[in-house]
Order: sequence, then structure tokens, then C-alpha cells
Amino acid sequence: MTPDPAARLLAPLQGLDLTSADGRAGIGCLLAEIERLAPGAILRQAATLQLRSLGCPASPSSRTGR
Repeated sequence: MTPDPAARLLAPLQGLDLTSADGRAGIGCLLAEIERLAPGAILRQAATLQLRSLGCPASPSSRTGR
């Protein structure tokens, strides 16, 4: 059985202490690398989460990844 991709990504982050300067710097480096590899990906995800919190359904194009 193939492990869940989300679980594989979350496992290394379990010990990350976001209350420490090192933890915040580490997560900042990870987010910067994601943004470098996929420009706009973080902003798109944040916008999707904000729309969901307002009760707006995701657009069909956001579900297909386009």
C-alpha cells in the first residue's frame, strides 16, 4: 500500500516548534522553496481556504489544478 502523500509531508513537520525563531525560520525556508518551484501556489491555496471559510465553493478550474 502506498503511504498517504500528506502524511509523508506532515511527518517531518511534527517536531517543528513554530514558537521558536529556528522553527519559524525553517518553515519560512520551506515556504520560500515552494514559492520558488511553483510561483503563486501558496497564494492560490490561501485564497481557496479563505473562500471555503466564507462558504463559497471552489471553482471547477481549481479542482483540476488549472
